[in-house]
Amino acid sequence: MTGDTAAVWSRALHQQHGRPRTDGDRALHDLLVLDNLAQSSGLVQAVRTLKAWELASAVAGYRWFGLNRLADGIESVAAEAATIKFYTPESHHQQTLLEERAVSLFFGIEGSDLLEDAVEACVAERPEAFAGTGRAT
Repeated sequence: MTGDTAAVWSRALHQQHGRPRTDGDRALHDLLVLDNLAQSSGLVQAVRTLKAWELASAVAGYRWFGLNRLADGIESVAAEAATIKFYTPESHHQQTLLEERAVSLFFGIEGSDLLEDAVEACVAERPEAFAGTGRAT
């Protein structure tokens, strides 16, 4: 990880007052809202917890970094989760299947482990999209 990339991650993780202004910083910040929640409590819980605009912003952030399969999967999990009446005996099997699919998606070969490499590549290719790494937009 380069110094520029470390600074980008640090800004995104520690943003406290509003959303970042540059496109890349904002995309990383927004997707980390979902990513951090999913890492700690699972993707299904994350998509159920976030407000609709937060989920949409997170998905847009994954897409900004070129992680379209992961973004598609997150949208699919969120759509299916919206159809389940959680914590009822009738939905237990459906909920279990969704949780298994979400774990496979989020932690699978096209999952969130690709994020670090995607950020590194974007910082190298488009430094102007990140504050302090070039001409910020």
